[in-house]
Amino acid sequence: MKKFLVIAAALAIGLSISFAEGGAAKAKGKADPAKSAESFIKKSDKDGNGTLSKEEFAASPRGVKLKEKGDGAVDKGFSHLDKDKDGQISKDELVAASQKGGKGKAAK
Repeated sequence: MKKFLVIAAALAIGLSISFAEGGAAKAKGKADPAKSAESFIKKSDKDGNGTLSKEEFAASPRGVKLKEKGDGAVDKGFSHLDKDKDGQISKDELVAASQKGGKGKAAK
C-alpha cells in the first residue's frame, strides 16, 4: 500500500509538472490546470474522443516513464486517475488530480 501511495503521489506531481512543461498558458506564475489537462489530452488522444484510454495514457510521455518503472505502474497510475472507473481519463479527472495532489474527485 505504501508503494502504491508513493507511485500515486509521484504520478500526480509528474502530471502537474508535465502539464506545466507542455506549454500551457501561465497566469500569476501557475499553469491553468484546465488548459494543461486539455493540452495533455489533445496531444495523447489518438481516437479524438476527448478522453484517454489506458492504451493512449500508456503511449503518452508520462505513460512511457511509468512503463520504465515497471511493477504495473501504468495500470496503477491509470486506475488512480480514472476516478469514475469508466475506462477513460477525462479532462475533469486530470484537473482534479493536479489540483488536489492526485486525491481529488472529478466533477460530474
